Amino acid sequence: RVIPIHIHDAAPMRHCAKVGYQNVVSVPVRLQQRLIGEIDLFFRGEIALNAGETDLLDALASHLASALEGLRAAALEREAAVGEERALIARELHDSIAQSLAFLKIQVQLLRSAVQKDQPALVQTTLDELDVGLRESINDVRELLVNFRTRTNTDDIEAALQETLHKFQHQTGLPTRLEVEGQGLPLPPDVQVQVLHVLQEALSNVRKHAEASHVSLEVVKSARWRFTVRDNGTGFDVSHAHGPTHVGMKIMRERAERIGAHVKVVSSPGHGTAVTLTLPPYPVTASGVGTVGRDLSLTSPASVESRTPIL
Repeated sequence: RVIPIHIHDAAPMRHCAKVGYQNVVSVPVRLQQRLIGEIDLFFRGEIALNAGETDLLDALASHLASALEGLRAAALEREAAVGEERALIARELHDSIAQSLAFLKIQVQLLRSAVQKDQPALVQTTLDELDVGLRESINDVRELLVNFRTRTNTDDIEAALQETLHKFQHQTGLPTRLEVEGQGLPLPPDVQVQVLHVLQEALSNVRKHAEASHVSLEVVKSARWRFTVRDNGTGFDVSHAHGPTHVGMKIMRERAERIGAHVKVVSSPGHGTAVTLTLPPYPVTASGVGTVGRDLSLTSPASVESRTPIL
């Protein structure tokens, strides 16, 4: 609508009149019948809009409303993704570092008791356990910092994988090998981030529990990307992998679920461990766009027989 501007109008309009504007065309911006703003066009002379001009301005207002809604939705999506990531990081910190600190607190209490009771042997044993626990906590903190600093490439995840293995090898002294085969479309950045976190957690479990002498990361690029972290360590019985000492399994599962991926663990005592992350044919985003089945499976020890342990 066309609104005449008068010198006696409210302050904003009065200012417009002083600088020579005589009319303003106000175009409401609505989204689903909800007024979210307006477009104001100021003119120094008389103005009369024909039907075509009115339709054009209405169309512009409609496009602007859609664009603003898109920006709002994207901002909400980013905010939700950040919130989910913070919650996941908090759980990871609780499951790793917080539990280590709780263990150290118990050891300090035992040490105090042993000192009060004048038990030198128990004091020495407790001090040794404290030393091991502190070293483990320091390694956990360093590992988390290294993992958070790892950056992905939107075109190819291979560089980030090489960096991850290099840092793991530098930290542990274990030789590593990266094998990549096949062809596949580049992974979305948010999917790359979750893939890296799952693989980093698998490597963390190798460092903490495997007692391995070699680690490999095998990548198959295809319609369903597949990543396998394989070690030649002590292995474990997967049927008992749900207790408090296997929090890494829970962390990997939660990370995989965010991208609709599937985690499979193959292991048995004395035969090493293989952790395989398989992505869906069309990876969903971390914000939950898309519908893909989600699960975590633990393969029984018998299934390891078909695999050749790394020597």
